[in-house]
Amino acid sequence: MYITTENDFIRLVDKLKTCDTLLIDTEFVRERTYFHRLGLIQVAGNGICAAVDPIALKKLDPLLEIISDKKVLKVFHAGKQDLEILFRLCGEVIRPVFDTQVAASMVGWGAQISFAKLVKKVTGKHISKAETYSDWCRRPISENQIEYALNDVRYLVPVYEKLVSTLKKANRMEWLDEELEKLMDIKDYELPDPRRQFLKVKNARSLKTKSLGVLLELAAWRENEGLKRDSLPRFIVRDETLLSLAQNMPKNPDELEKIRGLHSRERAVNGASILQAIEKGLQIPEDQIPP
Repeated sequence: MYITTENDFIRLVDKLKTCDTLLIDTEFVRERTYFHRLGLIQVAGNGICAAVDPIALKKLDPLLEIISDKKVLKVFHAGKQDLEILFRLCGEVIRPVFDTQVAASMVGWGAQISFAKLVKKVTGKHISKAETYSDWCRRPISENQIEYALNDVRYLVPVYEKLVSTLKKANRMEWLDEELEKLMDIKDYELPDPRRQFLKVKNARSLKTKSLGVLLELAAWRENEGLKRDSLPRFIVRDETLLSLAQNMPKNPDELEKIRGLHSRERAVNGASILQAIEKGLQIPEDQIPP
């Protein structure tokens, strides 16, 4: 079932309201954007399996209320990115959750087993992954894409049931609960601290202390700029260019122009902000720069 109209959506939500377990997956695109661009939300429960189109529907609140309900168990496979998306949509950490990839590791089926392998192991069926790299935000969406997306929750049902049965027989449900609790830590879903992002810049450890202070401010500027533009920070200024800025510490537009890899458009629009970040970094006392 592919849900694109408000009437069908309301009927789906009515049928799901009595679920105590909801199986969920999402399809999204995140190649250049800061946030995931959501293409589909797939749900299964009470014998129903549906793919909800968030581009066609816009208002998803009735479904999000069920997903936010703490009396409803939400089941995912390798659900970290799904949970990030739902955290942003619902404005809170989704709980309680069950992750079949985590559960599979608890019963010795592999630390990061793919969903296709898990389905084959549990049901003996082969599911196609041909649509994995589809553009899920482009419309119209094809029948093959819809079927692929529905399979991700359709087969999640028997996989979940088998894993629960196996875990109970092995007396490992408590082990699983400890691991699943980590998926519900709000720190993993809040926006990253811009002033910690310099630690992720490749080869940052090669810099001297003063340059490290400059890099701290430049990386914070880039992170905030990425958030503002909904762009991955590395597409604004590459790590190599950020490192060069921190090493050379240009003080005016002419010196800034000599930095290799800094796009002319970026210089024109944000040159003053970049120079300001460099100056700010130079003013950080050395004893306040993390080693």
